[in-house]
Amino acid sequence: MSPTRPEREHDGAQASPVPSRSATTRVTPVTGPAEVEAHVDLQLSQCRRRGGILALLSISVDAVGQADGPADVTLERRVRQEVSNRIGNAVRGSDAILRESERDTVVVLPGADEAVADRVRQRLERLLGGAYCVEGQLLQASVRIGAAAHPAHGARAPELLRRAAGRD
Repeated sequence: MSPTRPEREHDGAQASPVPSRSATTRVTPVTGPAEVEAHVDLQLSQCRRRGGILALLSISVDAVGQADGPADVTLERRVRQEVSNRIGNAVRGSDAILRESERDTVVVLPGADEAVADRVRQRLERLLGGAYCVEGQLLQASVRIGAAAHPAHGARAPELLRRAAGRD
């Protein structure tokens, strides 16, 4: 028996040493504000222990529409998925992407200060807002992005999340 490689003991089958890219996801399966706050609290406590800095971005897809009015639910969902994909491709591997709700996402940027968070916010605004082509239809997404940094904008998760979401 091998305590370090138990997968070899089951019917002689070997597990794939590297998961396929499609099996891994950058979006943390967090739902709800309480879970996001708990994750940010954990990141903040690690940041304080190391004497580091941390920034948050709050990304909200406010509206998805067509030229003749609002988009149907299926197309809107596809645009929101594309926004999530673009966020995952635009941030660093060390950044955490947290889904607060169907339309709200929080990105935690460890080691980033106010200036870095603002640059990332501006880049994401250009990347995420605007036109999306889904199933041959042109849709417009309205995206709102806010930023907050620790310790400049607060020492606790609720303060930072409120500031990033523009609710202070």
